[in-house]
Amino acid sequence: MKLAILALEGCMHSAVVGIADVLSLANHVMQQSGTKSHFTWQTLSLDGRAVRAGGGQLLAVDGAIGKRGGCDAIIVPGSLVDHVTADRLQPQYARAGVWLRQQHANGRLIGAFCSGVFLLAGAGLLDNRRATITWWLQSELRQRHPTVDLAADAVITTVDRIVCAAGPMSWIDLLLRLIELVEGKEVAKLCADYVVIDTAQRSQSIFMPVGYLLSQDPMLTKADLLVRRTGKSPMTVKRLAGALGLSERTLNRKFQELTHEPPRAFIMRRRVEHARTLLETTMQPIKTIARTTGYEDESSFRKAFRKLTLMSPQAYRAKNTMRAA
Repeated sequence: MKLAILALEGCMHSAVVGIADVLSLANHVMQQSGTKSHFTWQTLSLDGRAVRAGGGQLLAVDGAIGKRGGCDAIIVPGSLVDHVTADRLQPQYARAGVWLRQQHANGRLIGAFCSGVFLLAGAGLLDNRRATITWWLQSELRQRHPTVDLAADAVITTVDRIVCAAGPMSWIDLLLRLIELVEGKEVAKLCADYVVIDTAQRSQSIFMPVGYLLSQDPMLTKADLLVRRTGKSPMTVKRLAGALGLSERTLNRKFQELTHEPPRAFIMRRRVEHARTLLETTMQPIKTIARTTGYEDESSFRKAFRKLTLMSPQAYRAKNTMRAA
């Protein structure tokens, strides 16, 4: 795999160095086992000059975009800049976005993590596409780019040769997914094993502090948390009202005011959203996913899923598997 890392002012220095370290270790392991090295990488800036990373370090690069050899995949690191600096850097982001669109059109894999996802969204690469971002940036992404199909629970998403990963350290998940897409699952698993990385599927929801959730919208975010963490016991409107300390009548009125739909619809949408993430990121049987998302029987789950997505769970999984390829 030939990888390019796009370094912009304010980028996370640890990710750029970490990616190089993981790939160096992977090459060493393969050489020791008599296998030809798979990985080469280069760090590129817009003009070929060193950039100032988010921690203040001066980051050397290998060249400028458009002036180096081809690559299989490109990683856009997250950045550590405030909104004032981000506004100043908009011309750079726009230039980088044009280049990324060209590269994607030419068949390259494009990946971003944490705030780097904003650059892909600003470039139009995430319009009407499934994507994720770290939990504390999700509200901003929804506000700035409402056409993005946000997978709020997902740590990583893959669709149409675009890979998004959630948090500041999710570059590891991103790198492994790109390796898997280019070199295959066995090579990706070998890399994960030798750097002792847990590749088990997981959800962002376990990392979201309750205080953060409640600060966004006291009732809706608490309701979201209750539905998401209900486990195999089905969440009902009656149970939700009781957990929120409200009567069912008051709960209905508040949901109509805030969401323009009854709480029953909210519960169903949240369950189906969780199911979508599981179908995209795991190979769990449909029956298991139905139970995990709070449905007592598979038939009810299939009916609800089809109502909101206009396709069966199997068709949804098959579609996303093909789009990820």
